Amino acid sequence: MLRGLIYKTIKLFGSAEAKALERATHDPLKAQNDHLNSILKQNQATQFGSEHGFASIKSIADFQRAVPVRSYEEFSPYIDRMCHGEKGILTKEDPVMFATTSGTTSAQKFIPITGSYIKEFRRASVATGYHLINNFPGVTAGYVLPVVSPAEEGRTPCGTPYGAISGHLYQSEPAIVKSCVTPLPYDVYLIRDYESRYYALLRTALNLPLSVLYTMNPSTILMLARRLERYGPQLVKDIYDGTLTTPNEIPQEIRQSLSRLCKADKERARELEALINRGQLIPKNVWMNLQTICCWTRAAASFYIADFPQYFGDVPVCDISYAASEGRGTVTLSPDKQVLSLRSHFFEFIPEEEIESVNPQVLTCDQLTVGRNYYILFTTSGGLYRYNINDVVKVVGYHNQAPLIEFQYKGGNVCSFTGEKITELQVTEAMKRVLGEMSQKVAFFTLIPQFRPNPHYVLWVEPISGTLLEQCADSGNGNGHGNGDNGKGHGEGSVSLELARRFDRELGHQNIEYKSKRESDRLDEVAIRLVEPGSYEAFRQLMTSRGVPDAQIKVSHLNPKAEIRQYFELRLLAAKVNQSLSNTGDHGRISQ
Repeated sequence: MLRGLIYKTIKLFGSAEAKALERATHDPLKAQNDHLNSILKQNQATQFGSEHGFASIKSIADFQRAVPVRSYEEFSPYIDRMCHGEKGILTKEDPVMFATTSGTTSAQKFIPITGSYIKEFRRASVATGYHLINNFPGVTAGYVLPVVSPAEEGRTPCGTPYGAISGHLYQSEPAIVKSCVTPLPYDVYLIRDYESRYYALLRTALNLPLSVLYTMNPSTILMLARRLERYGPQLVKDIYDGTLTTPNEIPQEIRQSLSRLCKADKERARELEALINRGQLIPKNVWMNLQTICCWTRAAASFYIADFPQYFGDVPVCDISYAASEGRGTVTLSPDKQVLSLRSHFFEFIPEEEIESVNPQVLTCDQLTVGRNYYILFTTSGGLYRYNINDVVKVVGYHNQAPLIEFQYKGGNVCSFTGEKITELQVTEAMKRVLGEMSQKVAFFTLIPQFRPNPHYVLWVEPISGTLLEQCADSGNGNGHGNGDNGKGHGEGSVSLELARRFDRELGHQNIEYKSKRESDRLDEVAIRLVEPGSYEAFRQLMTSRGVPDAQIKVSHLNPKAEIRQYFELRLLAAKVNQSLSNTGDHGRISQ
């Protein structure tokens, strides 16, 4: 079969890169030094290279003395000139595009993408693909369903396209790979209407024997799973008739490009209809040969992974690796093992506790300590030099001599009233544990610091339809009272009270300083507010309508940006949630 041959070819090419990376892991500093020298030599005649003496840099130490650590804001004057068509500013090569990235609602960042940068990025992708096939050999029997974002959202003043690098990479795959491995036409990702895009993805994918789901954001996978349930009967009718009935109209040219994957398949329609009749139309029953789901699994993403078994059963989830528009940080060796992508970019690390220092210690990949957190710096062929992406990573081990790292959280997302220094990772882990204890699920949550009347944290939670938490909202919230130490409550309202109480306690287990501040009454108990059901999904729709790629729609689980707080604040349920557990002898409360 042609598909099998293509997978063998992919694995063959991947093997060469995987072996090169494996060799590099035995002497990672040499590999990094060689790659840095290559980047500097290629760009020494640029304006940035001339300003920083690239031509005279002979060592990593020279590089660190010559080039200061920079944020995006400090690179933006150079990038703005590139957007207006000036040449030789950061890179010798002209950018083929600018990858846009943002903090969901903040101003867009434009990351220059050159041909050399794409080669760097692909090295990690190819090696990861090789290991994916080795770990899950059954993937070669089916197709891959990726979810990407449009490569072109617009053009800079000089006419260079800007958009998502995921779309650009998808477009540039060889035609034979697209046909045999990732057959969905790129046009499906250009559908602007949120509901119609997900419907079209499902309509085309339901006719395919999928073996891999592949996208960055796990919440996107959950959205697909839930829409399968919502649109099941209409999807079955479309498959039976060979039609495509999207919830809203889509451009005719896109509809035409999808037509080859929307042929009538009456046998498949009957299979799916039988699942509907049994109440079993969920992904694990629809794609019986699904081998793995590839997405982010670490930090805040782990909250969404907890809901996967409901839809996918025991299908293994493999971390897609640490990556961003600015660079590819790791290669995935196995589902829970990511090695620093030594052949992609040059990396440096600043101990997390030193990031605010005037002269912080800056380390190379051979100087890291297992168990410690670091800010990671990127130097790439795209024109970012010693770039502080503001990501905190943790070294969790070594593969040969190369560090294994995991993304933890965005830097600076730490809340502290009295020195407790709560992190997003601690908040996420506390919520996961509490929901597990209570056998509850929620669609969305975030923790908001509140200064008055006394410093405390407020837990904003969106309940899932049909759960006790939703009934709690409908019945007026907070009509029940906690029941002492047994962790039970009487009345539906007490479910939300109990969630707040347990979260408050678990956060103390995750952060001993928080526990200390609570015990000394320097912090009041956690409060809880319920958000209208459907709010998180509505927020995603709003963001995608504004052109924000799916992978970038990430609402922080701790103190999200002001614009995001304002959005959800308008959707908090009315102040019928108003009972404090401190008035009932318990340790949580409902905020007013």
